Amino acid sequence: MSQHDKGTNTISLVASENSKISNINLYSGRAEITRLFKFDIKAGQNKVTILGLPWSLQDNSLRVEGRGNASIHDVVVAKTLPPPRKSSNTIDNTQARNPLKRRKKELESELDSTRHARTALDKSLDTVGEGGFEASQLEGTLDTYFRLGRKVALRILDIEKELLEVEELIKQEEKQRKAAPFIPSWQVSIDVHGKFDENVRVYLKYAVRNADWTAAYDIRVYTQAKEKAVAIVYKAVITQDTGESWDDASLTLETAQPSFGIQLPTLSPWRVMPRQTTIEYPSGHVRERRRSPSPRGRAQSRSRSPRRHRRVSPSRDSTLSFPYSSGNYDREPELVHRTVSVSDKGGISAVFRVPGVINVPSDGGKHNVTIAHFDVNAELMWFAIPAVDTRAHIKARIRNESDYPFIPGLANIYVDGSFVATTYIPSISPQEVFECPLGLDPSIRLTYHPREKKSAQSGFYSKTSTQSFTQRISVFNKRSAPVTNLKLIDRIPVSEDERIEVKLISPQLTPVPAAKAGGKAAAAASQSTATSKAPGSPSSIPAWLRPIRVSEGVMAQWDGIDDPTGGAGLSAVGKTGKFNWLLSVPAQTTISLVLHFEVNYPEALAVQGI
Repeated sequence: MSQHDKGTNTISLVASENSKISNINLYSGRAEITRLFKFDIKAGQNKVTILGLPWSLQDNSLRVEGRGNASIHDVVVAKTLPPPRKSSNTIDNTQARNPLKRRKKELESELDSTRHARTALDKSLDTVGEGGFEASQLEGTLDTYFRLGRKVALRILDIEKELLEVEELIKQEEKQRKAAPFIPSWQVSIDVHGKFDENVRVYLKYAVRNADWTAAYDIRVYTQAKEKAVAIVYKAVITQDTGESWDDASLTLETAQPSFGIQLPTLSPWRVMPRQTTIEYPSGHVRERRRSPSPRGRAQSRSRSPRRHRRVSPSRDSTLSFPYSSGNYDREPELVHRTVSVSDKGGISAVFRVPGVINVPSDGGKHNVTIAHFDVNAELMWFAIPAVDTRAHIKARIRNESDYPFIPGLANIYVDGSFVATTYIPSISPQEVFECPLGLDPSIRLTYHPREKKSAQSGFYSKTSTQSFTQRISVFNKRSAPVTNLKLIDRIPVSEDERIEVKLISPQLTPVPAAKAGGKAAAAASQSTATSKAPGSPSSIPAWLRPIRVSEGVMAQWDGIDDPTGGAGLSAVGKTGKFNWLLSVPAQTTISLVLHFEVNYPEALAVQGI
């Protein structure tokens, strides 16, 4: 709508009616909205007023861009209050425009007419005896009366029922109207100087609060599949309560985290000085108390009236083909970020462009949008600590074979079509490997039998006590398919005194040399492991780092030698007494394991912990 006013063409637009959201860039906690307006301007001065911008708009983020032969002279952002609520008299005067109240009036009128018809029918029956009706005529008259009376009674019941429903809807409408928040909105006034009479396009870009998106995943694992055993559905959960509905808009999901007030860190000097000696005063000495000055003067209070609008005048005219910003960036910095597409793995963040258009109402609800769906290879592993818990856990080692970086979020885990658990997915880059717990596997039954203990003494002059322990473990695979990657973690005691010797008999793992325990052993092992992987080089891995074969389908190794962190994990090998059983259990088969170790110490030495 436009009109001329003393040489100035006035144009009034409503955001929800005269514009369209062309693009949404959704960040964590906020969104950047791009609105497109198309309108006609006159040659000369034009005053454009845009009403109804959402209450969540951050006024210092507003930018104006355009296309056309015109220039922008001034932009004013102001907060507008909604019109006052209507009084009861005003509401009564507008009942005709309210469909519910109009329907109530119609039902009340129809109910009066129907009740009047019932009264007239009753009066007609009173006149039957006055006309001298014969018996045959009287029977027909009564049948007609009962038929019409029933019809009128049912109609009265239907009208009364509908009238009650309409009255209840009117009460709910009044309640919602009274409970509606008194929220102001924003308006923008733009002074545009046109060279010609033409149609121009103006883009309003602004940031809004109360908008967010988080990542969510559905991870489906198929234990019987030989290839691509894991299917991942990558989703975005979008919520927005900005005060405006996002209808038929293009959506871009941003993973960059806008930062405000970030300063570069500094390192202060590390000073070393002699410790100051504290002087002890005699108990009777009166100490002087220090008091912090407490001014008693009256504090001056300052108050400012709330800012209703803000005007920013550009230093020079800017054409509509270039962006114009109305923000005061000294008060709050602009969103600063660097984004790359998902195909570029060298950047610091990623951008997900959702195909097509979306519709997200301003209701604060959760709306799911699928980002990608892909199948990946995974290594399934079973593990248990039977000394603590005889239940077998299953996990998957998954490589992110897609070009999409995984954003931290919750994942629903499904194994062979059944929901088993919910877990948390950390930040995962493309081609990065991560482990995902898949819950318990009841088809693996573990039995940790009671430990057997025997005592003996040896020696003539210096007698030695020997405590012999035997621990049996049974593993039964109830599956119809073999389990080829089952790890059981167990332990033997660790001596804290050189007079106490712990000897592992079965499995016959090579003891970790005491002189090599710790960092030196880890460094040497890590280097030798790397050397052994070189093509053509002889194996130089120490014996205590090699797994040993115990029986068919049973291997044993010290815990930590297969740690993916390399040397950092190897530094603990041999210190904790932990070792692994590595099993391959055929279907419907039981495997028995035997752990045997001895503890030797002088007979006169009291030992605890065994």
